[in-house]
Order: sequence, then structure tokens, then C-alpha cells
Amino acid sequence: MKRRQIIHSRADAKRVIRQRILAGLFAALLGTGVSGCSTTMSDIAGTSLFTGAEWYLAFDVVSIINTDKTLVDHVVSLSTGQDCSTIRKIDGKSYCKKDPIPEPPLYCYRSLAAVSCYRTPDPYNTGAQTLDWPPTRSRSL
Repeated sequence: MKRRQIIHSRADAKRVIRQRILAGLFAALLGTGVSGCSTTMSDIAGTSLFTGAEWYLAFDVVSIINTDKTLVDHVVSLSTGQDCSTIRKIDGKSYCKKDPIPEPPLYCYRSLAAVSCYRTPDPYNTGAQTLDWPPTRSRSL
């Protein structure tokens, strides 16, 4: 039974196409690397199956397929503390994701007919207690 991949958006479709292209590239490079070898005992043991560049390329392709980042992107992300990706840059976005600006907290108080929320705590110095609004627990006001 074949497993079908469900594509929900254009970004998902692009990702699937990219994965298929990279998997084909990886398979082609793997085939040329293995077919050029003569079968000796060292090849069977795996000591000279791939060169260093072939191993790097193989790990890079696997990394791109699984995380949408190259190995260099992982190093840059670790050193900068941001989420950086060459694939995101190719898609026309910024290389590193900008950290979202956190919204200031809301301070909500009970008023006569409803709940009023403000950006500053107790703006009218009424001494009222703040409410958990919108309610995160299942309780009534």
C-alpha cells in the first residue's frame, strides 16, 4: 500500500518538491560514488567507500531534507542564537528569522458591566485586583 503525502499549502508543496530533488541528487551522487569503486576488502569494511566531500554532501542533503537547513546554517544558528536557513533565503525571506516583539501584558479589572483591560497596571489607582482575562481556567467571573 502506497503512503500518500498530504499537501496543504504552497509552502508544503515547495518543501516536497525540494525534498524529492535533493533525494534524487543524493541517490545520483551515491550511485556514482559506489559504482566507481572496485570491491576490495577495505570497501566492504566501509573504510574507503566515500571521500570526505561525499560524506559532507550526504550529511548536508539529509540535514536539508529533515530541517531545511544546511550544516553551515546549523553552525551559524548556534553561533548567533537565531534561526538561520539558506533555504528560507532562497524562498525570498530573510536569512535569519527575526525574534518576534513580545506584546506588553494586559492588566484586566472588573468594571460595572464587563471587564476592562489596560496596558498599565491600575491606571486609576482604585486598588482593584487584576483578573485572569481572558480566562485560562474553567471558572466563571
